[in-house]
Amino acid sequence: MAGNNKIPDDKLTRNIAKLAVMEANSASRADKLKEIFGIDLNTADDKTVHNADATMSRWRKHPMFDQAWKEEAKRWCYEDFTLAMSVFRKGMKQDKDGWLAMNSAVNALSNANKRLFHDEDTAVTVKIEGLPDIGSPDDDG
Repeated sequence: MAGNNKIPDDKLTRNIAKLAVMEANSASRADKLKEIFGIDLNTADDKTVHNADATMSRWRKHPMFDQAWKEEAKRWCYEDFTLAMSVFRKGMKQDKDGWLAMNSAVNALSNANKRLFHDEDTAVTVKIEGLPDIGSPDDDG
């Protein structure tokens, strides 16, 4: 990224999404610089590396970054749910599997249910009605 050239929106959003996915998967700084900017830390000058780091810092604040990161996390949940369900099924069919595998499967299923099936309808809402308006005394006269 040299000069003041504007990056077309489609390339910008692709790069922001790529950064989010790489960070969600714990990619190294060197990998992100190489993959997104074509920068090799061994040969690049400090200014080029700093500019790329500053750009990545700005991109992390972009709404597209948050959306792409969450989509990657959701993809993990689908994979985890499938794996956990297979462990759960295997554990139900035999007594030989250990407690740890079963506990892990149950936890993964519980967490994935919240994300995949939006099981957040369990929230309790308390509504109080019939109280006088605050700051408005009753007229007795």
